[in-house]
Amino acid sequence: MPQEWRDAVAAAPVLFMVALSVDFLADGTAIWVHDVRAMAVTALLLGSAAVVLGARPRSGAPAWLGVTALAAAVVALVTGSGAALAVLVGLITVVWVVSTVRHLRTPAGRP
Repeated sequence: MPQEWRDAVAAAPVLFMVALSVDFLADGTAIWVHDVRAMAVTALLLGSAAVVLGARPRSGAPAWLGVTALAAAVVALVTGSGAALAVLVGLITVVWVVSTVRHLRTPAGRP
């Protein structure tokens, strides 16, 4: 049974994270985000929510990208680096896109 609805639901936190990031980059603040570390925590929480909502357990590219995103989150939290934050947001978005495309290409009945 196809489960594309999970990918659609997972899109909400990813798109919200991207919108917050763009707002944060525009003037240095967003709704509750006033520094890089707060944005990194927000991105990490929203990215985790997207994984819980949309992921099916598998290994491969999304898993390694997720581990790299987690490393970028740690660097952003420790250093307050805007570059690490940009990498984090970009990787979370790429993980969601890669996972969604892979799920859409997987024939029905396969995990």
